[in-house]
Amino acid sequence: MIIIKKKLKHQITLNYELKQPIDFKKTFYSPTRFKSGLELYDMINNWYYLPLNLGFDIFGLKFYMQYQQLSVGVFSEQKLGEVVLEKIRPIIDSIVILDDKFIKFYEKYSQDRFIHNIIQKDKGIYNVRMYSLYEKLIVSTYLQNATVQRTIDMCQNMLDQYGTLLQFDNIELNAMWQPKDLTAGSEELRALKVGYRDKNILRITDHFVKNEIDEQKLWQLPTDQLEKELLKIYGVGKQTVFYIIGRSEYLKHISPWERKILSKYIFDKDLCEEKFLVNWFKENYKDMCGLAFSLIFNDIFDQHKKKPFLWLQKIMRE
Repeated sequence: MIIIKKKLKHQITLNYELKQPIDFKKTFYSPTRFKSGLELYDMINNWYYLPLNLGFDIFGLKFYMQYQQLSVGVFSEQKLGEVVLEKIRPIIDSIVILDDKFIKFYEKYSQDRFIHNIIQKDKGIYNVRMYSLYEKLIVSTYLQNATVQRTIDMCQNMLDQYGTLLQFDNIELNAMWQPKDLTAGSEELRALKVGYRDKNILRITDHFVKNEIDEQKLWQLPTDQLEKELLKIYGVGKQTVFYIIGRSEYLKHISPWERKILSKYIFDKDLCEEKFLVNWFKENYKDMCGLAFSLIFNDIFDQHKKKPFLWLQKIMRE
């Protein structure tokens, strides 16, 4: 096991004005979110970091509430100068997207039979874009045809071997490696129990090593163009693109296991055709179809947590 440790002793604080009060828990926590080991959450704080592959030194991040404002503690090895802060500030700003799309969505669909019960429950939620593109693709690779626990084990095994252990704000947090630093071969990765995913991990990594990807510019592209650029990356398929883009108007594909859950919940059927479900969301929620999909899907698991659905237990093999 190789452990690279970095102690981040210096801190500055950034504060954000909010257009509506924020529900911190619902913004930073979801029961359907994969426990990657790349962030920590304790109900009042969410710790993350600036991904190494974005071209900067490592910075620890702590999101928390202070005087009704969203605050972000930025931790560094050296004192943070204005020049560096100016460069990393846009990336930090983009993690929590402080727009009013949820307000508009709830106003428009307040009487909808599926959204109606979500409105009060999700009041104060903001959109969060955690993880770099490279991190999302690696995590998506782990998730292919594996149980939740096995996926967590794969992620932790690779972080223990190639990641960086960050120490800041009295916590320890794993940071994913930079693509150029992953020099392992297939045999070495298979020893970490990733199975057939070794080739995909290496090909994705190779793409990022050979191609300079400016993520800030990438996310500014129109959705159709962004989709085309993402599909050029090895290992990015139609379903992965949906998870990565995460825009309210974007919904083209729904995976089989998600279709099983939505088919049962919405139509009391075992499995609806993908085209039928996608069209249903588009017809009912128009340019907010992607957001509606995510809210309804997460709400199913919120309800399940309070009062288990027997049909969902069977699908999830709980």
